[in-house]
Amino acid sequence: ELSQQNFLTRVAGGVQRMSLLHLLALSLNAPSTKSSSHARARLVSRRQHLQTAAALIALPPLSAAADQCETDGAACELVIPQQTLLAGLASAPVRHVTVTGASSGVGLAGAKLLTAAGHKVTLACRTQAKADAAATACMEYAAGLSAAGPAGMPDFYAARRAGGSAVGAACDLSSLSSVRAFAASRKGEPLDTLVLNAGLSLNVGDPAEQFTADGYELTVGTNHIGHFALATLLQPTLSKSSLQPRLLVTASGVHDPASGGGRQGGPEKWASLGELKGLAGGRAFTMVDGGTYDPDKAYKDSKLCNMLFMAEAARRWGSGGITANAFSPGLIADPDGFFRNQNRLFGSVFSGISKAVGVAETNDFAGSALAYLAVDPAMDGQTGGWYDALPLGKHSLGKHAPSAEARDAAKAAKLWELSEGLLA
Repeated sequence: ELSQQNFLTRVAGGVQRMSLLHLLALSLNAPSTKSSSHARARLVSRRQHLQTAAALIALPPLSAAADQCETDGAACELVIPQQTLLAGLASAPVRHVTVTGASSGVGLAGAKLLTAAGHKVTLACRTQAKADAAATACMEYAAGLSAAGPAGMPDFYAARRAGGSAVGAACDLSSLSSVRAFAASRKGEPLDTLVLNAGLSLNVGDPAEQFTADGYELTVGTNHIGHFALATLLQPTLSKSSLQPRLLVTASGVHDPASGGGRQGGPEKWASLGELKGLAGGRAFTMVDGGTYDPDKAYKDSKLCNMLFMAEAARRWGSGGITANAFSPGLIADPDGFFRNQNRLFGSVFSGISKAVGVAETNDFAGSALAYLAVDPAMDGQTGGWYDALPLGKHSLGKHAPSAEARDAAKAAKLWELSEGLLA
């Protein structure tokens, strides 16, 4: 889960294994049938990307100060390999799982696996049409006999358990009225695991602020405030689960300036909420720390908010039996998925590069990570954990410490209180 600029740093450690400029030249100089004005625009775009690549080539590999878990599994507290993520899904106690952002990408891949493994899944998507289409895709996947993964990888997941179901529902995280309507519709319905997966990353080249229907900056308003509202509304229902109830948050390594993606762009773009001055000023904020708007930093900050929210939920709700954990799906540079708001040419080219240099992950892997953390009995009693897609490109989850700021209990409590105030 990385923005365009975050991605550049992630691949920096691997570019020595290939001629990045050569690949870009091949990819960006395809014949064009556009008008001459469009051709000139393409030429400018190509030149910009080649200049970016040249700068990338000059970057050093990951420094010794970077989180060693990125490249060395032995440095992680725990590493869970791909096969383990899938092994127990169909034998785990059947859970009622709600997944936000389940119309595509990681959320849809995870929902497909959970449905095939016999669980009861509610797909909370931005529109009812998207939710219904995703639910149909889940049921079709569950009924299939192929071992293909939920996103198409062959020989990935053959297990099936009868009884799985997928139901779609509208829940637009950028609209509090939609969030409240969805939560009201779930009253009285069983809920064992709530997965806060939906995420938004705006084009890093667009300096104009965008806002939610309720007047919050769009990135933080969707990724943090919308999810905070949903989780607090559903907490009473979740706490009634006869199984050990779980809260799972899809976050990102970019919350941590010590990570490859997190330290991209220099200190002014690193995730940091400062003293939360922006949030403290009310809903008219554009940045949580009160600084000048930057779409790249806004995304990183939203992921830090996710981490702090998860940690505070683990503390506040633990006495009621709810566990809370967060994970990163890894680098999935899909121009039709998470990268959809970035330059499409960039997304297409760097999707290929990330795979070639061995740092890419897939929706198949990320979906299996989501499903494992949502239902596997091995996660019973585990709370407050950070599970990253590490070592890079190895299709495994590495548990390790999050950033120092993500471990700041006082800041987590303050963020919670300010978030509650915004919803009052």
